[in-house]
Amino acid sequence: MQRVKAQLDKLPPGALVGYADFVQEPTQFAAVAAALSRLSKTGEITRFAKGQYYRPQVSRFGTVPPSDQAVLAAVGATTGQLLPYATGVSVYNRLGLTTQVPAVVTLASTRRRRNLPRRLRTVVRPALEQVSDVPLLQWLEVLRDIRRIPDTSPDRVVTRVAKELRQLASPVRRRLIELACQQAPPRARALLGALLENLPNKKEAVALRQTLNPLTTYRLGISAKVLPNRAAWHIQ
Repeated sequence: MQRVKAQLDKLPPGALVGYADFVQEPTQFAAVAAALSRLSKTGEITRFAKGQYYRPQVSRFGTVPPSDQAVLAAVGATTGQLLPYATGVSVYNRLGLTTQVPAVVTLASTRRRRNLPRRLRTVVRPALEQVSDVPLLQWLEVLRDIRRIPDTSPDRVVTRVAKELRQLASPVRRRLIELACQQAPPRARALLGALLENLPNKKEAVALRQTLNPLTTYRLGISAKVLPNRAAWHIQ
């Protein structure tokens, strides 16, 4: 108990810990589990999920939960993903696309997971290949959800994405196109292609056009003023 308390005191409030943070031998997990359980009953730590606890920080608004980064890292360790990454409103907020702060963090996963803390939900996405893909995949999520991002409009989102695309280096844009061809839905590929066609190197959009059905129309609520070539990509 004293060893566990001493280690907990060294951790910042909100840091998630599990049995392996205190001992390396699985045969000692039961003793650590008993110590953590007793400390949670006295209120010194808070149980977050099975086998995971954190030292709470109390503000004038109540107990502050662990940060999204700590939660995602902990879940990634248990799910075996290369790196869990957030999607949904929490990402759109961070990118400056919405002022809404979600109560639930959406996590990309290779399959739906049911035994997660209440603050987490999953959406099924292909396995992450490399850490550097995360920001690009998150921008593809923006294009995928363009009509569902709260407190904004599709036109405002398109303007923001166009600015981001102009700042990307050519190799990074090519990787974005590759990822889009692999896993983005047709509406997101069409929108990305239309945006890339407005950049100096228009050839980058060709690969995306080849993946689309020429008879499909995408109703995204984007104006011709913001996306002048929308009709060529069957976007409305």
